[in-house]
Amino acid sequence: MRIKLWSSNLKVLTLNIFRKMSRPEYDPAGDEFGRAGTAYKVAKKYEESKKCYLRAVDCYKEVHQVFQAGRMLDNAVMVCKDANKHEDISEYATRGAMMFRTVNKPEAALSLLEKAAKIIEKSRPEDAIGLYEKAAETVSVEDRPNVAADHMGKAGRICVRLKAWDRAIPCLRAEVNYRKEGGSSPAQAVMGLLLIELMKGDRVAAEKVWRELGAWCDGEHTRAVQNIIEGYDNQDAEMVSAGLDSPAIKNLDLDFSRLARELPRPSGSGGTNQDGGEEDDGNELGGLC
Repeated sequence: MRIKLWSSNLKVLTLNIFRKMSRPEYDPAGDEFGRAGTAYKVAKKYEESKKCYLRAVDCYKEVHQVFQAGRMLDNAVMVCKDANKHEDISEYATRGAMMFRTVNKPEAALSLLEKAAKIIEKSRPEDAIGLYEKAAETVSVEDRPNVAADHMGKAGRICVRLKAWDRAIPCLRAEVNYRKEGGSSPAQAVMGLLLIELMKGDRVAAEKVWRELGAWCDGEHTRAVQNIIEGYDNQDAEMVSAGLDSPAIKNLDLDFSRLARELPRPSGSGGTNQDGGEEDDGNELGGLC
């Protein structure tokens, strides 16, 4: 009986929509499509629900109801979540956030981007990175650098999980800059940058990171980094392990502490690398001071 009632109500909504579209009256038609989308969602007919919400977006755009159009895209994101179909979430969230920003609703834009990024962080991490970057951009223009830093930090840590080193570096650099602007410590991001350069095998770049940004880190980090870099310089596995296994490194954010565990240790003493060849002089570090 309840199914028949739902079916009847949906037919009435659809007829009302097309009556209004024939005039055309886009604003009320958008309202009707929105109601139909909600009804289909409750009935767990997710594809029909999404189509209705997207039709509502088109209607609201015709009459410049940009905020309402953004809300319909927000609804479409949640329908995709419920349907466990995540491939369109990034697109809908990006479009909706842009609409909210257009009408000076940055909080609504930020909420949509954050929500969408969390939904797809595991299933589509590359898309989540882009959403976190857009979230940072959204709040940065509102003079909220520490919030922007949080989002760039999330993007950077996802990159680390994906071993996308070249994409992680600018994300963490942006986090450092935002935290410096906001007066908070960028130590975690600094250590992440250093570990990434070491994982890439570029100890010269790692030392440059430390010379530039190491002052933001505390004494425990400094001692650990000194052991790590000098150990690599001297091919001293024990010294490197002393640094990488120190509490300062183990207490880093989970993604960075895992990265430290994955770093290759020197095979022994002398100027040979782990493959038994000669060390590249251009990749040696000259010390920290």
